[in-house]
Amino acid sequence: MEIESIKKKVLEDVDPELKRKKAREMRKQRIIVSIQFLGLIAVIILLFYMFMGISTVDGDSMYPTLRDKNVVVYKRMNSEFRQGDIVALKQPDGTEYVKRVIAVAGDTVNIQGGEVYVNGEKVEIKDAIGATERKDGEVTYPLTVGDKEVFVLGDNREVSKDSREFGLLKTDDIKGKIIWFLGRP
Repeated sequence: MEIESIKKKVLEDVDPELKRKKAREMRKQRIIVSIQFLGLIAVIILLFYMFMGISTVDGDSMYPTLRDKNVVVYKRMNSEFRQGDIVALKQPDGTEYVKRVIAVAGDTVNIQGGEVYVNGEKVEIKDAIGATERKDGEVTYPLTVGDKEVFVLGDNREVSKDSREFGLLKTDDIKGKIIWFLGRP
């Protein structure tokens, strides 16, 4: 360091006016950084709210794929769903579920002998457990899935409340496709 810079540094430390100016500059800088940080957090929250969502698995209907109280993150704005997609959905009565899409528009679903068939072919979901039995309700088989509808089942077939009870699900009632979950697998 040269002598002039040392003198300037010493003068800043002892001159009250320079000390106040320096403190004001530091406060101003902290405020600017805080505002920028809060703005960044607000943008992240807004983007997350628009494009993603969070839901919680309630019960064991998706066991062993998902467990009770697992937190799932889903991607909004999906217009197309495929067989095997896991989705977060909201029934018109406000009940929220996490289920697996089994059939989409144009598919024909049938349940026989504890198995589910789509378009005449047995559906094999590696993580599904239990027999897939018909349930009492207004659903009759074979059932053809209409436009903008899906047929969903839980992976734990014997305890799941799903399309076998509440029927076909409108794609507008799907909140999003599960992309990630937090909790014990």
